[in-house]
Amino acid sequence: MGITHKLGIAGINAIKRPDQIRTVLGSCIGIAVVDIDAGVGGMAHIMLPAATGPTESPGKFADTGVDALLERVLAAGARQNRLTAKIAGGAAMFGDGADSGIGSRNAQAVKERLEKHKIQLVASEVGGNKGRRMCLNPETGEVEVQKIGQEATIL
Repeated sequence: MGITHKLGIAGINAIKRPDQIRTVLGSCIGIAVVDIDAGVGGMAHIMLPAATGPTESPGKFADTGVDALLERVLAAGARQNRLTAKIAGGAAMFGDGADSGIGSRNAQAVKERLEKHKIQLVASEVGGNKGRRMCLNPETGEVEVQKIGQEATIL
């Protein structure tokens, strides 16, 4: 087993097997993309739906973050026609309506950006009111998601 890389808020990283990558999410969306054949994957930790102008932190926004994530995994050896995506997060951490629905807006923005790039979203665990831990294994394509206080599931 390789290194487990930790991804912070607005972070983006691409990795190769046997390494893994993980992040912790609340209303943010974690997006994992993987090319299992190449053993290459990556993750972005998206905070907001869209940038309103140029940004020094592309991972903060769904539009710029998805684009930057794809650039990094392709540069690491993935092929776009083999990429699949899985997303998690988007919780209403302070109750429905308390955060202007930012979690669901983040999820929708990420889905739209994936469609634009013709990347198939094969699994999703979003919404609810609990934070999650998300971990990607690019060798198998599995994404382990664990809601706080619950057992982990595999996407």
